Amino acid sequence: MEKIVKYFIEEKGTTEAVAKILSKTIIKYEDIRDEFINWLETRDFDFESPVIIEGYTAKQIFEIEPSLDAAGIYNFMVTLREQPEKGMEYIKNGFPRK
Repeated sequence: MEKIVKYFIEEKGTTEAVAKILSKTIIKYEDIRDEFINWLETRDFDFESPVIIEGYTAKQIFEIEPSLDAAGIYNFMVTLREQPEKGMEYIKNGFPRK
């Protein structure tokens, strides 16, 4: 979790308290957390055995919506896992912004 908190503080300019709150979703699932940490280390979504949720990898989500940063992509992966219908609706509608 330390690396993820550090990312939010140093790269996203949040406070430590906010960074811990933002990290909670990403660390919820070990596979998503571990892949995000790998992304932090490599800055690349090309993994030998990527996490696949509802048929999508983080790399595919990035290709569909390149405006999402890595934290947004991995948060979305959690959404896909927990609320697949909602996640698929976002993909279908091109990630609309409210």
